[in-house]
Amino acid sequence: MNREMRRMAEREERRNKQQGDRRRTQIPGSPGGDGSVTGRWARLVQFLREVRVELSRVNWPNRRQMIAFTTVTVITTSVLTGYVFLVDLALSRSVLAGIRALTG
Repeated sequence: MNREMRRMAEREERRNKQQGDRRRTQIPGSPGGDGSVTGRWARLVQFLREVRVELSRVNWPNRRQMIAFTTVTVITTSVLTGYVFLVDLALSRSVLAGIRALTG
């Protein structure tokens, strides 16, 4: 992580901490360790906001990259499926042949 990204992350952490302090209601003696209680809906809304922020940071592939990734995935899956099928077929036939030889 370079210096600029670290500073940006620290600023965001400070901002989130300040916003979190404003949203929490302090109730003395409440079960939470620090005495703060946040409603379920408030936590859900906060989670969805954070998801939106994280998704905006994602470097999405363009159409050409997506086609290339999909092609590689389909080909690799097909080759591995064929390999596992052939190994399974060979092993099952060899085990059945061994059982037939033992039984007579």
